[in-house]
Amino acid sequence: MADISFTTDSEVTSQATIPEQGKRVPLDLDWLQQNIRCQHRCPAHMDVPGYIRLISQGKYLESYKLMLETNPLPAVCGYICARPCETRCKRGDFDKPVSIDALKRFVTDYIFKNKIAIPSQKIRQRVEKVAIIGAGPAGLSAANNLAGMGYRVTIFEKESVPGGMLMWAIPSYRLPREQIMFDISHIQARGVEIKTNTPIGSPGKTISGLFEEGYKSVFIAAGAQKVRKLGIPGEEGDGVIDCLEFLKNVSLGVMRSMGKKVIVVGGGNVAMDTARTAMRFTQNVGYEHAEMDAARMAIRLGAQEVHVVCLESREEMPAWEHEIEGAQEEGILLNPSKGPKRIIRENNRVVGLETLNVKSVFDSDGRFNPTFIEGSENTMPADTVILAVGQTPDASWLEGRPEIELSPRGTIKIDNETLATTRPGVFAGGDVAYGPRIVIEAVADGKRAATSIDRYIRGKSLPEPEKKVWVTLSDSEFSAREGDYDAIPRQEMQMLPLENRQGTFNIVELGLTEYQAKIESSRCLKCDLTIEVGTNECVLCGRCSMVCPAGALRIVDPSDPPERRSRAGESRLYRPSVSEDGIVIKYTDKCIRCGNCRDCPAHVITMKRVLWKPDEEVNKMLNENEE
Repeated sequence: MADISFTTDSEVTSQATIPEQGKRVPLDLDWLQQNIRCQHRCPAHMDVPGYIRLISQGKYLESYKLMLETNPLPAVCGYICARPCETRCKRGDFDKPVSIDALKRFVTDYIFKNKIAIPSQKIRQRVEKVAIIGAGPAGLSAANNLAGMGYRVTIFEKESVPGGMLMWAIPSYRLPREQIMFDISHIQARGVEIKTNTPIGSPGKTISGLFEEGYKSVFIAAGAQKVRKLGIPGEEGDGVIDCLEFLKNVSLGVMRSMGKKVIVVGGGNVAMDTARTAMRFTQNVGYEHAEMDAARMAIRLGAQEVHVVCLESREEMPAWEHEIEGAQEEGILLNPSKGPKRIIRENNRVVGLETLNVKSVFDSDGRFNPTFIEGSENTMPADTVILAVGQTPDASWLEGRPEIELSPRGTIKIDNETLATTRPGVFAGGDVAYGPRIVIEAVADGKRAATSIDRYIRGKSLPEPEKKVWVTLSDSEFSAREGDYDAIPRQEMQMLPLENRQGTFNIVELGLTEYQAKIESSRCLKCDLTIEVGTNECVLCGRCSMVCPAGALRIVDPSDPPERRSRAGESRLYRPSVSEDGIVIKYTDKCIRCGNCRDCPAHVITMKRVLWKPDEEVNKMLNENEE
């Protein structure tokens, strides 16, 4: 096991063996980064190979429960995750990556549609109380983990329903509201109390007041709910609204007519959501709640022409490519490389937007510093201008509280490792601490905050950056694959026909069928598996290196100088298996787990599964013991 356990043989042998799970061994993080790349890249470190394997076996409930171990919002992420895991999928090295997110959505949809009950865990309750400000992804994630540790958790949410920007800023054609509440219901089942319509910072409800009420720690997860202004003439007044106000009004069903021509300023995902929403028309938008019955009766008139204006070129636009393509399919007109100069008004009514052509967006050092081409003014007719040029936290409720410092960007100043603020016992994460970020990063922040809060309450030192993690090494069968597994095309979700999108907020991405999910799960290369060569029994016949299609196995003479052994000495990732007569070098990061090497005539090659269940406390203890 020298290729994955970077300890001496005696150290490995001394580790306790867990009969049900295998042997616990410490492992360098760089091995995980190079080998189980999808799980390492996921900010929440979801066991991607594990839940995909269960999907391939038809074990959907088990797959779902495995997701919940590391991510309390799997349904939400199945619909809207930015999919950083897919950018590191090994299959993407020679083919399209596995549709990891679509597989996650298939499972969560299956559980939801079939109303499969998830057994609630029995958690030993502690006496300490923790307060969380904000019921968005970071706050919900922290609450879930803290409740799992036994703490009595209360979330204070200023809006009428939980979910934060998931509920108000993401259109229901991308994320159905019932899926948000489905995830939240499992968090509440752990005993988390959510108090809506309860803003902190209002008279009678302050952070100091929470401590006086007996809360031992506070986690601030208030999000970034203030849209940046353009700072140009004509910006103030009717006809100019910010994207978050617009999207929230649509969710509430109280949007008024915007006229026939709408311009959305911005090139990110929120701008795409805003533009695509402006093209739709519906009477029944938003979260189904009795308080909104009257609001749903209001009719929002859809625009006939929607333009997106942004500084970036088409290639530089920060929105995800599939979001841009979706907008264009629905008739959104892109106007890249244009900067707003002024909003034109007549009798205080918006009639147009004057723009300048952009010369460059970034300077030679890569910093945002747009320059424009003089004399390139152009006027675009408009009835409404919607601003979607980025969000910042609204920390006005912290004014007069110097003990919680803010950064120059207006975010709450924190320790990046522990998420501790400048006030003892108060932690912050998500958008309010980092600025706008993707949902799965906010989920990861919540998990980190829960670990720090737990250690703070128990009087332990706060966590330091991890150097190693514990993994479980267990025997595994060789991959059973069809002969053409490497030629199986990526399965794509069906899309709602264009003619069925206008006038509705029906979900656009329809998900994978069960048949597609089975096929797609078979494309996974099972990167949590690794081969082990019994060096003492190896006869150095070279058969393994001959049948390996990825060049992951090679035999060299031990007398060869290090430079002729290629990568053998570069890193502990490539630690060789050594015998008296030769060296078998295993490039584990190149292995595609095809199983060809099982034909070893000496039967000394076996398959092991590396199971990484991120447990911050266990990992912290490992690192402390090594210091």
